[in-house]
Amino acid sequence: MGKVDEYYAKHVSFAIGVHFFAGLGVAWLLSLIWQGYSLLSLVLGIVFCVASLAGRVYAQFAKQ
Repeated sequence: MGKVDEYYAKHVSFAIGVHFFAGLGVAWLLSLIWQGYSLLSLVLGIVFCVASLAGRVYAQFAKQ
């Protein structure tokens, strides 16, 4: 297992949050398909995807 996987195994609630944010980000971005262009959907999708990536980067560099 990689470093991120080990961190997620020890911090399950953190892993759930990161993947939940990723799902929300993808959902908001996919909603642009059905709604047409919406600035709110675009911004929220990007914010949640960036938050998810930040959580993954944090897990990579967190001290064990």
